[in-house]
Amino acid sequence: MRFYNIGLMLITAVALILAFPPFWGGAIAMVALIPLYYFIEGKTPWKAFFGGYLIGMIWAAGTLYWIGWATLTGLIGVIIVLPIFLGLFSGLLSWMIQTWGQRALWFAPFIWIGMEVIQSVGEIGFPWNQLAYTQTNLIPFIQFASIFGALGISFWVVCINVLVFMLIHCFGKNRSTVKLLILLFLMVLIPWIHGKVVLSRADINQKSNLNISLVQGNIDPYKKWTPSFVDSNFVVYQQLTYQTKPTGPDLIIWPETATPCYLRYRFHYLSKVRTIADSLMVSILTGSPDYEWNKKGEAITYNAALLIQPRKSRVQRYYKKHLVPFSERVPGIDKLPFLYQWLSRLNLDVGNYTPGDSSYVFQAKSKRLKQYRFGTAICYDSVFPYYIRELVQKGAQFVIIITNDGWFGNTSGPYQHAGVAKLRAIEVRRWIARCANTGISGFIDPWGRYQQKSTFNQEAVLHQSIFFMEDETLFMRYGNHYRTLILLCNLFIVMVTFIKRIKNKLSS
Repeated sequence: MRFYNIGLMLITAVALILAFPPFWGGAIAMVALIPLYYFIEGKTPWKAFFGGYLIGMIWAAGTLYWIGWATLTGLIGVIIVLPIFLGLFSGLLSWMIQTWGQRALWFAPFIWIGMEVIQSVGEIGFPWNQLAYTQTNLIPFIQFASIFGALGISFWVVCINVLVFMLIHCFGKNRSTVKLLILLFLMVLIPWIHGKVVLSRADINQKSNLNISLVQGNIDPYKKWTPSFVDSNFVVYQQLTYQTKPTGPDLIIWPETATPCYLRYRFHYLSKVRTIADSLMVSILTGSPDYEWNKKGEAITYNAALLIQPRKSRVQRYYKKHLVPFSERVPGIDKLPFLYQWLSRLNLDVGNYTPGDSSYVFQAKSKRLKQYRFGTAICYDSVFPYYIRELVQKGAQFVIIITNDGWFGNTSGPYQHAGVAKLRAIEVRRWIARCANTGISGFIDPWGRYQQKSTFNQEAVLHQSIFFMEDETLFMRYGNHYRTLILLCNLFIVMVTFIKRIKNKLSS
């Protein structure tokens, strides 16, 4: 039995790893949880929690190992904290099976997405491994993300896992088997038909509103911060940016921290960017570190996006709102400042950025447009669908994602991150321009399809004409209510189960 349980745990963990990019394993996710359900059967809640936690550790290590390329502290934090949610899912499900029997598996989709909601909030929120992101290569099947968002995709995946498990258990029982087969068939067919209809109506040749150029500098992230290389860094971006001139861009985008200095205060380098913008008469959005002085006279540092417009002195800026836990910021550092000092003494590479307190919609103009508006997500921001939703609700006509995935080398990290952006585009039905330092840069249309994509670890300049869509998706309209509804459903399920357990004890 011990080897049987270990085998089930390993099969689930490996299947979950293979379900995520860069593997084309979206279909694997549809059955990845079945061994976990077998493992939970007959287990006490504590044993189920412990088993789920161990599976979660292997899963986290297998899909997020690349975090260690940039920060060992962040990797350790992820491997320790993230599995708690799979452990809680397993423990709760075991507890409910003890009360309801196998019927409790129908609660599994609600419990799972409840865990995903909780996993995405707070300073240690890390919603990277959501099941929805296993499906980013199955574009026709995920178009209903515009209705229910990423949580709806995760719910759908867990439902299919439950149905397949039930079919295996009911095989041979004609009536039950037929009902489950029909239900499974509909669960696959309806999203596919919906997606095909939506994509058949997708008009990619609409009249262009804006021409955008992306500049992928492919600068070694460890090298560019050395003082002797700063000038060379600007030379690379200057040369690549002037290559955009024949295409007549209205906006040029550089990636996260493309300028490795406090650009607003380093006037020599700021003038270089202004010269490029003025000579091309094009606005330039660039990533840069930035700082402000607080009331105590202390410098507060930010990871920023800056918009330099031709012949304008004002620099519009956005400060990254969601910082990577234990990498860009130590959670709880405001209340426990000694924690950062302790980690620094251990020579662990932990940042001390301050999160921005709000989203920001940039406004600019071009030769063709008196005004256009866009929102910017910096790297990790893009994993939070409700942040992108907020940008569009504030009037953003398209969304820009700037990132520097070069910290993670040629691992699965950049490919996973590039896939996340597809769902963000579908959820709000807006174009997304994704500019990465080493790749993957590209343009994603409102239906989640990359219209252009750069290769990894190469200099690149990409151009795309985009159009503005004004439609408000159901996710944009009701998205905030979904999380509340999910948590209420979970609370109701737990309460009903608790009451039934009490009744069972009293009756016995």
